Amino acid sequence: MKRLYCIGLALICLLWGFPVMAQDTPLPEETEVPDIEEPERCPIGFDPEDIDLAYYIGIGNVRFEQGNYISAITAYTCALILDPEYIPALNSRGFAYYIQGTDELALNDFSAVLALDEANVQAYTNRGVLYTRQGRFGLALSDFDLALAIAPDFAVAYNNRAVVHAIEGSYDLALEDLEQAIAFAPDYPQPHATRGMIYSAMAVESYLQYEDLSTAEFPRLPAGTPDNVIIALDNSLETGAFVVWLPAQSPAR
Repeated sequence: MKRLYCIGLALICLLWGFPVMAQDTPLPEETEVPDIEEPERCPIGFDPEDIDLAYYIGIGNVRFEQGNYISAITAYTCALILDPEYIPALNSRGFAYYIQGTDELALNDFSAVLALDEANVQAYTNRGVLYTRQGRFGLALSDFDLALAIAPDFAVAYNNRAVVHAIEGSYDLALEDLEQAIAFAPDYPQPHATRGMIYSAMAVESYLQYEDLSTAEFPRLPAGTPDNVIIALDNSLETGAFVVWLPAQSPAR
């Protein structure tokens, strides 16, 4: 029997990607390793102190990195069934919902984090990114402001706030934020890319003003068709669509 038990334990560990436990280390008598593909099998009746909640976070993170977001969400939810105020699970599940494009569920999780911890920079940053995606720019700026009030050297929040300023056409404010981001994190590439987009947008606006005053002798930029970024920014300025700017923002994981 002991041999069969050890073989079974080894197979479970192999399937989940965990190292095999020593053969003389028994599983807790009352605990069954849950199948996180079936949330109803999470051990709801157990006291959270009897379960290592980090186990579910670890499983969820593995599934997330594999691109299996539904399974990751299930694992994080298992942790929250045991402890609804477990902030790492709320933040992680909110991020997985964000990646899936399930904005309202993500917002609910990030707001729940902030109700428990009003100084959680990660939740402010990610909620701000979601608000930007929804076109709720005032709320986005407020969240990035709060994140930076808590962490004044957080380059990601500076970059993300700069994107919102750029969408609103406040390029001076955007460039000021990007200078701060680059000063605090010179090796962080996104502010450099965002600054390039802003310079391109400024060039497009300048060209459009020139075109209005000209006889339309040059219907496009002198070198012919501009590159894809300039085309996208041109369309954004003409139509009011801001989606072109969204990839310039970075969530906080």
